[in-house]
Amino acid sequence: MDMTAQATLPGTSAAAREDAVARFIAAEKRRQQQRLIRNRLLAIGFGLLVIAIWYVATEYGFVHRLIIPSPVDTFWATGRVMSADYFWPNVGVTLSEIAWGFGIGLTSGVVFGVLVAMFDTVRATLYPYLVALQAPPKIVLAPIFVTWFGFDQPSKIAVAVVMSFFPMFLNTLTGLSSVDPNAVKLMRSLTAGRWKTFRHLLLPNALPIMMAGVKLCWTLAVLGVIVGEFVGASAGIGYLIYAMNFQLDIAGVFSLIILLSVFTLVIYQLIEWLESRIIFWKQL
Repeated sequence: MDMTAQATLPGTSAAAREDAVARFIAAEKRRQQQRLIRNRLLAIGFGLLVIAIWYVATEYGFVHRLIIPSPVDTFWATGRVMSADYFWPNVGVTLSEIAWGFGIGLTSGVVFGVLVAMFDTVRATLYPYLVALQAPPKIVLAPIFVTWFGFDQPSKIAVAVVMSFFPMFLNTLTGLSSVDPNAVKLMRSLTAGRWKTFRHLLLPNALPIMMAGVKLCWTLAVLGVIVGEFVGASAGIGYLIYAMNFQLDIAGVFSLIILLSVFTLVIYQLIEWLESRIIFWKQL
């Protein structure tokens, strides 16, 4: 009898442990879902509060509509702008510039970050100059790029690349350099070469910091393109904003700014979604 009880106890305890683990995981998922819903409601509530304050301030004369248009005027201006013949061709120009600037800035930042982190000679040679190039404000380079590349897309792409390169480079370098030296020594003791160590140790450790750099790189690429279009352009969203502001179409300006912000936010959220899929262990 005692032997039978003792034989059944391990199975019973294992089942109890499995049930406890399952209940704990389910409770954690519920808490995460509740936090997600709460955060979404807080964000929506804050947005509605801002719109309400904006409406009251403009409709009741606290702020002149020539300075800040009302939400209603901005809503109708958004429809007017998006239905205009000139809107989508200019959107295409800006999206193309952002894509090229973001892609080149991201790629070059990762490449230089890896080279500087992996090779001491490259670090000693290039790192001081790369840091020095970040000293002047990037906006002052926009007129120079217009002089070099003209008013077409290359000058805007150059501004976006210059503005987005360094955050990606620095985050890549920081992530690759933050690995525990003892872990690197362990890999070498296991006869792992430079690139095998990079692939299996340095890169997985650096990915969270690098993805933060990707998000910053994206926002700065958008900013660089718009700044470049302000300085000198014949097409693009920045060009439309400048032209509408000159014509005192402030509602149209606000509508373009909101549309550009929504687009930037959507791509930012897409990058965060990709981050959750790429760095899957971060969720564990």
